[in-house]
Amino acid sequence: MDGTDKIFLIGELAAAAGVTVRTLQHYDNIGLLPTSGRTDGGRRYYTKEDMLCLEQIMFYKSLGFSLQEIRDKVVKRPKLSQIDQLLHEQEVVLYRKIEDAHASIASIEAFRTAIAAGNDPSWQLITGFIRTLNNSNLLDWGQYTFSDSLKEMFGEYFPKKEAFDFYHTWRAIALKAVALAKSGMAPEDPVAQELAEAWWKIVLKVTEGDDERIHAFAQIQEDRASWPEGDHDLMDASQSFIDLSVR
Repeated sequence: MDGTDKIFLIGELAAAAGVTVRTLQHYDNIGLLPTSGRTDGGRRYYTKEDMLCLEQIMFYKSLGFSLQEIRDKVVKRPKLSQIDQLLHEQEVVLYRKIEDAHASIASIEAFRTAIAAGNDPSWQLITGFIRTLNNSNLLDWGQYTFSDSLKEMFGEYFPKKEAFDFYHTWRAIALKAVALAKSGMAPEDPVAQELAEAWWKIVLKVTEGDDERIHAFAQIQEDRASWPEGDHDLMDASQSFIDLSVR
């Protein structure tokens, strides 16, 4: 220490960060956030660098990471490029949590749609889809190769928020289609026709009703061998009922 660096006693750091002294003591004991040294009077102290590490710990903890996982992620004296990478990783984690929540909500809606129509939904089937969809989300589509023409055709429609809105709507409709089909509902039933109307609405929104775009949209569905697993399985199980209902 050169006498100019700010130091924090354990109580001061706890108050500044909004945690308890006991928490900091625990982090010190397990080696997650060791104290930087002791004052002349023998009191343990922390530095501004320790404060930055604590902020990282608190952020990762808020995302549900275990302390053991966090220990491997905290970076001392991070460069701006490292901070940007940390933030990117945290953003991905949050998007995955959002996707998992949307998948669960869509599954609940699918159950309730079948029940409202007086049909018994296939619990085992939908539960299986919940499990599969929680391992598949929009971020996984980064590995799907779109042709240059498709990128040009749909690129303007898919800034981040619009892409997520479309994706959530599509999966919700597909899950409802699976639930209705497996509960024995006829495609001409009014409930199935509401689903068909919702499906056609998102098709028209993304294609603007253009025949060439509609054809391209259909081709993407047919070329689903390289889709993320959960979405591939969901489309396989739902497309027949959706197509019959739309017709």
